Amino acid sequence: MPRARAASLQQRVSLGVAAALALALGGLFLTLDLAVDREIYHRFDAGLSSRANAIATYLGAQVEGTRPIEQWMPEFREEGHTDFFQAWDAHGDVVARSRSMESGNLPRPDTNGATAATYFDLPLPDGHAGRAIARRYPLGPGDPRVALDLVVAEEREQLDALERRLHLMLAVAIGLALAMAMLLAASAASLGLRPLDQLVGRIATMRLREPRDRLDDGNLPRELAPVARRFDEVIDTLLGNLARERRFAQDLAHELRTPVAELRAITETSLMHDDPARLRQSLEELSRLGSEMDQTVAGLLALARHEAGLTVVQPEPLDLSDLVRTTCTRLAGRQAERGLACAPGLPAEAWVSADAAMSARLLAILLDNAIEHAPADSIVNVDLFAVPLRLVISNAAPALTPAMLPELGRRFFRADAVDAPDGRDSVHAGLGLALAHALASAQGLTLSFRLDKGRLGVEVAGWQGLEEPAV
Repeated sequence: MPRARAASLQQRVSLGVAAALALALGGLFLTLDLAVDREIYHRFDAGLSSRANAIATYLGAQVEGTRPIEQWMPEFREEGHTDFFQAWDAHGDVVARSRSMESGNLPRPDTNGATAATYFDLPLPDGHAGRAIARRYPLGPGDPRVALDLVVAEEREQLDALERRLHLMLAVAIGLALAMAMLLAASAASLGLRPLDQLVGRIATMRLREPRDRLDDGNLPRELAPVARRFDEVIDTLLGNLARERRFAQDLAHELRTPVAELRAITETSLMHDDPARLRQSLEELSRLGSEMDQTVAGLLALARHEAGLTVVQPEPLDLSDLVRTTCTRLAGRQAERGLACAPGLPAEAWVSADAAMSARLLAILLDNAIEHAPADSIVNVDLFAVPLRLVISNAAPALTPAMLPELGRRFFRADAVDAPDGRDSVHAGLGLALAHALASAQGLTLSFRLDKGRLGVEVAGWQGLEEPAV
C-alpha cells in the first residue's frame, strides 16, 4: 500500500499559524464574552439593588395611606409590566407589592436572617424572563414588622437579546479576523519560504560539472546558509572524487598504453625466434616493462588514496634526526653504486608529532629522488634546522633548469636522470614527487623546491614540535 504524501512545508506552516491564531482568537472571544456578560449583568444588578434600596426606604418610612409608589416610579405601573416588587415582613405577611403584579406573586426568598443581596433569574408574573434581587432590611426598634424581605424583579429579555447580538457580532468579527489571519498566514508562509523554494529549484536544476554556481551566494537567510554551505561541500567532495577517478583512469590508460604496446611487440617478435639468447633478452625486457607497469599502478593507487583522504594521519612522537639517519643508512647501497655520499647535518635529537609511516615514506621518496638525479661522485646534503623546524635535502642538478621547477611534483613529469657509470638507465614512473606532495599535504606540511647555483633544494616545513600546541 503506497504511503500518503506528507503535507508540504508551506501547508504545515500555514496550518500551524492558523491553529495558533484560532486558539488566540478563540481565547479572545471567550474573554470578551465573559467580560461583556459580567459588565452587563453587573450594571443590571446594580440597578436592581438601587431600586430595592429606594423601595425599602420608602416602605420603612410609611406603608399605609401613602401615595402609590407607581406614581414616582412609573416602571412599576401595570401597563409597564416590566418591573415588579413584593415585600414581606418577618412574619411572612405581604407588606406591599407593585401594581404590575396584579394577582401574581414573586417567590419569597429564604434569607435565613442574612442581609446580603442575592441575585437570581426567574419567570415573571407576566410570563417574561426576568432577573431579581432578594434582600432583608432590618427595621427600627419597636416596629412590629421586625424586618422586610424584599424582592425586586425586572424583565431581562431585552438584555438577553442585546447579549445575543453582542455574541453574534463578536463571533462574526472573530470569524472574519480568523479568515483574514489565515489568508495572511498563507501569504506570509509563501513569502517567507520563497528562499527555500528558490534553493530547492536551484538544487533540482544543478548539473554535476565544473565550474558551477555556488548555492551559498551570500543572499540566503541565515537559517538556510549552513544547509547551502554543507550541500556545496558535499557536491565539491563528490566532484573531487569524480575528477580523481577520471584522472586516475586517464593517467592509467595513458601510462600503460606504451608499455602494453611494447609488451605486445616484444612478445610477437619473440615468437618468431628460437634463439635462447634472444628469448632471454625478450624475457628481461618483459620483466622491465612489468616492473614499470607495477610501479605506475602502485604509484597511482597510493596517490589516489592520499588525495581522496582515505589514509588517516596518526600522529605520534617521532625523532626526525633518527628517521633521517635510518633512511640514509637504508639507501647506502644505492649511494655506493652511484658513488654518492650523504652528508647529514642533523642535531642529536629533533622530536616532532607526526605520522611515522607517512614521514618515513616521504623522506625515502625525496632521498631516492635526490640519489636518482644527482651526478655520480657528488654529495647529497640532508640538513635539519631547528628555528623554524624544517628539513632541507639538496643535490647537484646540472640538467635541471629554472623553467622546470614549476613542473616538479606534477604527475608523470620525468626529468632526465643521470646515467649510472655502467650505462644503466633508471626506471621510474614520474609519480614520486607527486606522491611526496600528497604525503606532505596529508600531514599539514609544505613541500617546496628551489634551484640555486645548479643545486636543487627540497624543503619540508611545518613540522609540529612535541611542546607546541596542536593547530
